[in-house]
Amino acid sequence: MDLTLDNSVGKFSPSPAPPAGPPTLLRGALVPNDASEPGTYTRRDVLIADGVLKRVAPGGTLSLDVDCPPGTIEEDCSERMLVPGFVNGHTHSVEHWARGLIKPLPLEMWVLQLIRHEPRGEEGWAGPESWIKTPAAAIAVSAMHCGVEALLSGTTAIMDHLLCRDIKDVEAAVFAYRALGIRAYIAPMLGDDLEPYVNYVPLARDAQGRNGAICGPAGPAPGCPDCGGLGAHGSFRTEVGERDPAKTEANLALWREAAQKFHDPKNGINIVVGPVTAYSASTELLRGAAEIRKEFGLCGHIHLLETRAQALMARQFLPSGSAVKHLRDTGFLQVPGTTCGHCVWLDDEEIAIMAECDATAVHNPFSNLRLGSGVAPLHKYARLGMNVCLGADGACSSDGQDMLEVAKLANILPCVATPEYRDWPTAHHTALVLGAANGYKGILLEGKPGQVGKGGVLEEGALADLSSWDLTALSMLPRTDPLSLLVQGSRTQAPGAGSALDCAWVNGVRVVQGGSPVNVDVKALREVLRAAQGTYRDPAITDPSTHEKTARAETEYRAAMDLDPAGATGLRPAYEWPEHCVLYPASQN
Repeated sequence: MDLTLDNSVGKFSPSPAPPAGPPTLLRGALVPNDASEPGTYTRRDVLIADGVLKRVAPGGTLSLDVDCPPGTIEEDCSERMLVPGFVNGHTHSVEHWARGLIKPLPLEMWVLQLIRHEPRGEEGWAGPESWIKTPAAAIAVSAMHCGVEALLSGTTAIMDHLLCRDIKDVEAAVFAYRALGIRAYIAPMLGDDLEPYVNYVPLARDAQGRNGAICGPAGPAPGCPDCGGLGAHGSFRTEVGERDPAKTEANLALWREAAQKFHDPKNGINIVVGPVTAYSASTELLRGAAEIRKEFGLCGHIHLLETRAQALMARQFLPSGSAVKHLRDTGFLQVPGTTCGHCVWLDDEEIAIMAECDATAVHNPFSNLRLGSGVAPLHKYARLGMNVCLGADGACSSDGQDMLEVAKLANILPCVATPEYRDWPTAHHTALVLGAANGYKGILLEGKPGQVGKGGVLEEGALADLSSWDLTALSMLPRTDPLSLLVQGSRTQAPGAGSALDCAWVNGVRVVQGGSPVNVDVKALREVLRAAQGTYRDPAITDPSTHEKTARAETEYRAAMDLDPAGATGLRPAYEWPEHCVLYPASQN
């Protein structure tokens, strides 16, 4: 694959992906049994043809001449383990351009730095004009980078919640994922706040008292002392930011246009309707989004209760006081194929609503820890009937797209949530259920009547989305339990150690062979990434104090989250919070 990126005009030209290869018989592969039987395996012959697992039979029983179509190639898999493809259920590909840059901050402060320092931000490639001048090719390259990293960890389907400007950004991501060959779910991430991202910061619960203490009973006015907040004349805000009706209509039009132009599930490209959050998407936008989904049969994706601050904002901003109820009341949640990123701060009633609506929570353990958001109580979610899958989140808050790392952390975290070790998950459950089957269920590929195929399993007739792993690689030795080694171990990268990942197929097409992507020149991609951003940057530039707006946002955030008692008036509504999501007392006000 040949890649070029020119920052002035934007060029991105992948060579056409090769056509699907001949049917393939994988002979004698080691296949994990059901997750309810951890540590047990069966030898299988697996025939890949017509995009599905045409035959799955006991090892050594399929005949190349009798059971396989003409032209089938045979591969000895006696030293290979087959695993169903993983789903990266929530990421933001454009974050690859800023990974490693932002200093430790909570989400509400972190996101303001992300939008400033990615290529299209005010501190981007063309300074204040970056939003207009940065070529769409930048979106294609970061999508390729994101997709390659996911693919090389056994991921066969990816949900990209893509912050985009227009249809050209969507087209660029489509272009990259189609060339790579991964099953892509592209969700243009849109909101309709009049002032972008102002509704990402909660209101100080004693805002009026703070304003009055500084400005007097009349409140803030021109010439008043500056309170340091995001409101008029530097006051603390007391009301939710307004929506922009023009943005509402433009966003609905963009989702519709993307669906009309690019939604092509048979060829691996799925357009998803992706409002940013329930707080930065108006009721009108959410209702319109639900209608577009029904019209085109689209999945939906949204951030949901990622942080304690978002749980506070739900109470402050939404009519019902609940983000989950609000999504249901607008009709968005119950449309089939709704997946919700994070879902850390759900209460029991909200969990029940999610389960009733058959919505999926996407667990993103790396970013939830890195941003201090908390830990989703997966055992409770499963017990109450909610579907849960895994996601890496964007590389700026997780630092990569390796779904084996995600599975490892997701497998280990529950062990500190309860002393009842019988409830701790096995590596088999984490990989086969959370990583694969539940992910495919979330994107409507669980094999229900009327749906196209079944993914996330290795059974006859299922979608041929799978990976094979070299049992002789250093990281897969010594011979103990290979799936546990894959999920809980490490992958040594030294020459001679062997690549644990051998091959991967998406829709029956081989997209990884010998541990390398089939359709991408990785060295060329590395060169594009090296040349696109020529200088290194210091994370100190992302401190909120370095810019007036982010400094004001930090002032309001600290007041809202009880981190800065200075100026507090005592007029603070008290709330109860779900416990055990963080190590500190969540109920502290």
